[in-house]
Amino acid sequence: MSTASGGNAIGRLLGSTIGMKILMAITGFIWIGFVLGHMVGNLQILLPMPEDGIHAINKYAAMLKATGGLLWAVRFGLLAAFAAHVWAAIVLSKRNRAARADSYAVSNNIQAKPSSYYMLITGLVILGFIVFHLAHFTLGLVQPEAFGHHLANGMHDVYTMFILGFRNPVYAGLYIVANVLIGMHLHHAVTSMFQTLGLRTPKYQQYIDMAGPAVASVAIVGNVLMPVAVLLGLIGGSVS
Repeated sequence: MSTASGGNAIGRLLGSTIGMKILMAITGFIWIGFVLGHMVGNLQILLPMPEDGIHAINKYAAMLKATGGLLWAVRFGLLAAFAAHVWAAIVLSKRNRAARADSYAVSNNIQAKPSSYYMLITGLVILGFIVFHLAHFTLGLVQPEAFGHHLANGMHDVYTMFILGFRNPVYAGLYIVANVLIGMHLHHAVTSMFQTLGLRTPKYQQYIDMAGPAVASVAIVGNVLMPVAVLLGLIGGSVS
């Protein structure tokens, strides 16, 4: 009986607007943590080549790969969280359109902040970018000639793959634009998530309101810096 009640409670929660917003907030926090953690790990690409010839980014990638099935479990978990996030956003968007009177539609659109108005659009674009990113640097379906490099010890040469990938101005430009859109999304999302979970209290409101722009700025600068550094020839000059 308790299991059924629990299931019904979850169903009622997800069937409500506040439940969908909570789902968006929780999955959003998961992805913010991933975006920042992923960025910090990848920023190792800016480190100089060590004397042993094995770049830090290659050692980092080998460490992740050594986790085996756990790494793929995390990847699938992240994709599931993102799918739930997008699903909740679409459901809420449909509910908002259905509930909003036509006479107020134009007024609401004009008054909405750009970061809020384009949340659904940027979210869907980001989803497409994630699929491309996995095809590019995880599965090697994009630029397979760059993906197949290995060191003499058999280690996957992620450093060379990274440099060759971002030397292509089309791919580098795609990553730059995508990460700017991610920043736009985070700018609004961070504050919104705290609001949904009831954490944006008067005592902490000013700090939470600064968190969105701060997280967005860090994500944009950190992620854009890498392809820009390659395009400008600041790193990877020895790669051919």
